[in-house]
Amino acid sequence: MSDKIAIFVSVKQQVNDINSTLAGLLSELKELRGTIDSLYAENRSLNRNIDKLLKENRELRKRLEKYEQPPKDSGNSSTPPSKEPIKAEVDRRTKSLRKKSERPVGGQSGHEGTTRKMVETPDEIQEVSSHYCMECGRDLSEVEGVLEYVTQQVDLPQIRPIYRERRFYKKVCSCGCCNRDYAPRRRGGNAIVFGKNIRAIATYLSVVQCMPYERLQSLFETMFNVRISQGTLANIVREMLEKSRPAIALIERMIKESSVVGFDESGCYTNGKLNWSWIAQTTYLTLVFRGAGRGAKVLEERFGDSLKNMVAVTDRHSAYFAIDFLNNQICLAHLLRNLEYLNDIDKEQTWAKDVQTLLREAIHLRNQKTYEVIPK
Repeated sequence: MSDKIAIFVSVKQQVNDINSTLAGLLSELKELRGTIDSLYAENRSLNRNIDKLLKENRELRKRLEKYEQPPKDSGNSSTPPSKEPIKAEVDRRTKSLRKKSERPVGGQSGHEGTTRKMVETPDEIQEVSSHYCMECGRDLSEVEGVLEYVTQQVDLPQIRPIYRERRFYKKVCSCGCCNRDYAPRRRGGNAIVFGKNIRAIATYLSVVQCMPYERLQSLFETMFNVRISQGTLANIVREMLEKSRPAIALIERMIKESSVVGFDESGCYTNGKLNWSWIAQTTYLTLVFRGAGRGAKVLEERFGDSLKNMVAVTDRHSAYFAIDFLNNQICLAHLLRNLEYLNDIDKEQTWAKDVQTLLREAIHLRNQKTYEVIPK
């Protein structure tokens, strides 16, 4: 019996030792968990700091590139002039992409010059002579002059509006028919209307020269002495647009049938909202239209399946390469600017200069000869 009690006491002691050991292990495990949580939090903080430092590093590298590499401007890249710094604009005006010629400045030897010829029947003839002697002051009005030389002065007449009153008469035939060979007067219409010349000038300056209505209004009043509101100018342009739609449709159809078409796009604001002004042009045709974006969808909706038959001459805007054109041709002017940037980066290399020379010779050859006679 005493042996069993001794064994029981021994087992109990072992159990107590195990419990004590487990308690110690649990306490140690709890401490380890706290340490792990602390290290995990510290690791997350370090990762955030690393991300922050990497971002700062990228920004610093980007800023440093401005000093390590030549700046890009409209002369050596596709950067528009409106976004280049003032210094780059000044440099661009004094630096040309044209290769310096070995010929002297001015007219070249053997070149046949042109001179403005005098008209045979001038509108006015003005006799110019002296009225008194510069030496003694004697009156020379009765002295007959001897013609020494003749010049002709080209000038514009005084610009003033012409008010042409138009009276419309209706005629009643003996059969009782009332004849009016003119459009009926618009209800509420003004008795003063603007003629075709004013409408043509307003439309040309607004559409072709991109003159805002405010400046156009000022020009008419200052130069032509014609007071016209901006609303009237806008109405004139809209009316001319409606009359031009058949011609616009014809131009668009002819461009769709063309084998080589140049495309470009530029941002413009319409009623304070950013839109895109697109241009499609051939040697003889130009179509300008507005698009809501600058993606491939704009051209696909406008020109449809005709794009598959075109060689597109464009810059490297990604939208042009997402369209299923027959082929793509990068604009040579853009390539010349990109090559100029390579020259700015490395002035020792000659590859970019050689390619520029090749492209300029190709452009010159195309300008001098028709496509059919250029050697392939």
